[in-house]
Amino acid sequence: MRSLLPTLELRAENLTQRFNRRLVWQNVSLHVASGDVLGITGDNGSGKTTLLRALCGLLTPTSGTMTFSVEGNAVETDAMAQHIGFVSPYLTLYEEFTPLEHCSIIAQMHGIALETVFADALLEQFRLFERRNDEIRSFSSGMKQRMKYVLALLFHAPLLVLDEPMTNLDETGTSAVEALIRNHHERGGACIIATNDARDLALCTKRLAVTDYLTR
Repeated sequence: MRSLLPTLELRAENLTQRFNRRLVWQNVSLHVASGDVLGITGDNGSGKTTLLRALCGLLTPTSGTMTFSVEGNAVETDAMAQHIGFVSPYLTLYEEFTPLEHCSIIAQMHGIALETVFADALLEQFRLFERRNDEIRSFSSGMKQRMKYVLALLFHAPLLVLDEPMTNLDETGTSAVEALIRNHHERGGACIIATNDARDLALCTKRLAVTDYLTR
């Protein structure tokens, strides 16, 4: 039986983001709790990635409020990363290390001991186990994308935030990502996905269109 993940709740109220004089989106309100899979849609350049960064605590909105709690305990913004697995095409890997070395680094950053058996299982799941001792710089773009999933799942984060999750993945890779989203949902975790892909959106329990929060 799959173990359940910690309960969580993320609530945003009237978030507005400006860069200098440019308004990206305004008055965005949403609620994500355990078991939710929220799909964030919108045209290219509409601010989907910016919204994800704000929801992860990586970007401070111009105005509005946001609260995040795990097991009923409020989490400060600078500690949110300890509870969020974030995957995005623009994230940078330490390519001079091997997958196992990179897993060890991420574990140290989260102040936990590396679960070697679990790390091996994740590498096997994402078809990287045979390359676990090779430097990541030698990987293809699809392999690097799969490595990002390994790192995001390594510390059992209850919230997964995925930016265009199928980018650079072949059919086997996309199937693996679909399976992990379903598994995460079944274990009581939550996901936020920025996408316009119909396969991604079919997995979502709720949706938010960024274009509904743009000025005309």
